[in-house]
Amino acid sequence: DITQLEKNATLLFPDTIKVSTRSREHYFSIFLSINETFKLMEQLANIAMRQLLDNEGFEQDKSLPKLKKKSPKKVSALKRDLDARAKSERYRAIFRLPKDEKLDGHTDCTLWTPFNKKHIVGQMFVSTNYICFTSKDEQLCSLIIPLREVTIVEKADSSSVLPSPLSISTKNRMTFLFANLKDRDFLVQRISDFLQQTTSKIYSERDISGSYNNSDDEVLSQMSSIISSSPQRSLGSEDSERQFNLNDSSVPTATQTLMTMYRRRSPEEFNPKLAKEYLKEQAWKTNFAEYGQGVCMYRTEKTRDLVQKGIPESMRGELWLLLSGAVNEMATHPG
Repeated sequence: DITQLEKNATLLFPDTIKVSTRSREHYFSIFLSINETFKLMEQLANIAMRQLLDNEGFEQDKSLPKLKKKSPKKVSALKRDLDARAKSERYRAIFRLPKDEKLDGHTDCTLWTPFNKKHIVGQMFVSTNYICFTSKDEQLCSLIIPLREVTIVEKADSSSVLPSPLSISTKNRMTFLFANLKDRDFLVQRISDFLQQTTSKIYSERDISGSYNNSDDEVLSQMSSIISSSPQRSLGSEDSERQFNLNDSSVPTATQTLMTMYRRRSPEEFNPKLAKEYLKEQAWKTNFAEYGQGVCMYRTEKTRDLVQKGIPESMRGELWLLLSGAVNEMATHPG
């Protein structure tokens, strides 16, 4: 029934929370901590709205660790659960991750960025299926590493220049070097646990679809045998004979070479729209060469600028899947 929540200050009651419903307005005052209370009320109101939209009831998150009996500060289970949900929501919103992804924890660190050869200060976020990074200056650099793409996680040798480094390698031969990690051993253990879960999940999915994959392998082997048995050699020999046959009238001359270089171009090649698309494609290819390609690429201010200038038609499908987070949704929920 709540339509509006707001904090007010009057002469009689300096700290007041106004709760507006469909029929009445209620005023609450004399709080020990008005900001904390107002934040809890906002979170509960948001959850109530989601219940109406999703038709789901509120359940306490069972994945959260239990509170210790000798806790220095008494924190209610409801507040702890709401704070964890809020952090996970913010984490998913920043990196455009699937809605069922839960944040396990985050820590301060630095990331070595090869494109400018610097150690960027920021935060590492670890969840069940992803390792993410965002720089302190949000426009500088961000990174999304799905655990399904990770091949190696190892601790590198510490030094005064690079304390507590951690190296993460992926399937597309990219290596990311993090450093200045406060509790590196615990972090490596958590990532290893999540990696083990991810690996077992992938193997179970392969077992389920084993017959399908076997049939695919048979088709691929048949295609490869057909390709290998095709007369590519004879074609190549014919081309070479044709190229080096001096009696042939089609022997290249200096005049013909100059004509191919300085030939008259058709009016279609001067189409400004096609020229613009070509420039966009070249800009994205340059970006891929410098910052990497795929889910694990470095996302910088230059990436945002390229998106704002427009995505070329030939790359639209690939890039929108990547930048919108749909590629991760498809990986999490195949089919």
